[in-house]
Amino acid sequence: MRLMGFSRVLPGNHLLSYYSFIKNNGRFLSFGILFNFFSSIGQTYYISVFGGEFRREFGLSDGEFGLIFMVATVASAISLIWLGRFIDRMDLRLYSFLACLGCVLASYYTSLVNTVTSLCITFYLLRLMGQGLMSHIAVTSIGRYFNEGRGRAIAMITLGNTLGVGIFPIVGVNLIAWFGWRNSWAVLAIICAIILIPLSFWLLKDQKKRHNQYKKSQARKNRHANSFRQGYSVQSVLSELRFYFMMPALLAPSFLLTGFLFHQVRIVEAKNWTMTVFASGFSGLAVALFLTSLLVGYLVDKWRAINLLPLTLTPLAVGLFILNFFHAEFYGFVFLILMGISFGGTVTISGSIWPELYGTDNLGAIKSMSKSLMILASAISPWVFGVLFDFGFNLVEISYLSVGIILVTAISAKFSQIFQYQ
Repeated sequence: MRLMGFSRVLPGNHLLSYYSFIKNNGRFLSFGILFNFFSSIGQTYYISVFGGEFRREFGLSDGEFGLIFMVATVASAISLIWLGRFIDRMDLRLYSFLACLGCVLASYYTSLVNTVTSLCITFYLLRLMGQGLMSHIAVTSIGRYFNEGRGRAIAMITLGNTLGVGIFPIVGVNLIAWFGWRNSWAVLAIICAIILIPLSFWLLKDQKKRHNQYKKSQARKNRHANSFRQGYSVQSVLSELRFYFMMPALLAPSFLLTGFLFHQVRIVEAKNWTMTVFASGFSGLAVALFLTSLLVGYLVDKWRAINLLPLTLTPLAVGLFILNFFHAEFYGFVFLILMGISFGGTVTISGSIWPELYGTDNLGAIKSMSKSLMILASAISPWVFGVLFDFGFNLVEISYLSVGIILVTAISAKFSQIFQYQ
């Protein structure tokens, strides 16, 4: 039986290639899917389901609630820079268990909060354990243990994100209806304890064998004349000009996509649409995210992630033009689908580009640094968008500003290709 990450991707039709890939690596891919799925615990789309309950319980305005959420998210991003690098030195089974345990405790603590300070703490824990560490573990471990077929592997585990977007908000709404908002978080803690923890251990059953083969593979590469990339550290990454040309294109999706999703009510109001109809389009977003990830994963393995980076937000730019020029409610679906396409491309490219360019020896540290920057971008965007709305900018003006950002970051990413073979 071929070990994960070391089986060859079959040539030919890419659907057949995916089938063979899943057949040979199903258990470890399922681990990545599981962790991406449960990262929903700390994602904006799940926490925001409880937004009204939090605001009423603690007497918060929209601005105060957004500020608390931003502060907690920024703090979690800073913490991830330090905690994320331990995945390079710690057994993946232990590291994953601690993250799962953190999700259990964070969820249970949320059911107990009774002050604004404790609410900020619970947001910090949920964002760190869910959005931060769970997705960090999924993408970093898949990126490390797959060499050939890395793009496909990262694309496959986005199924967890897709299912999370489609399932968690619905689950949250029903839990509130059945148990109330506090008990909902206690129930979620129980679910994590009895499903997430045991299942993660089972899916990592072959981890010791996998890691030993990974170390042998790294030793062979380090003896090869072209193995200089394997020794990259965070410091050496930060010393490269290439990094600073790439990062705007990697941060822009987190900033823009989060900003538009967080202020989706503003879009609906500006277009005179209904929130119920617009929200139903998120199913299209989720499907587009996953299907695009599969396609982009295939393209990454064929053409490299850095070559695709400039195109990441092109679908969002098209969607913004459609949003400005067309007014029928149907175009809300089109906009969300195009947003999902950009989402899917972003997840796969951002997950593949770091091991592709800088190797896997210090992948956890490099990924946690980049992930933290992306979380920071997603943290400040709701506030920046809100300030623009407060200063009188309308949806059309903000859309064109966003298209300008997309164009500038695409040009910057194109320049980064100059350094790709250094």
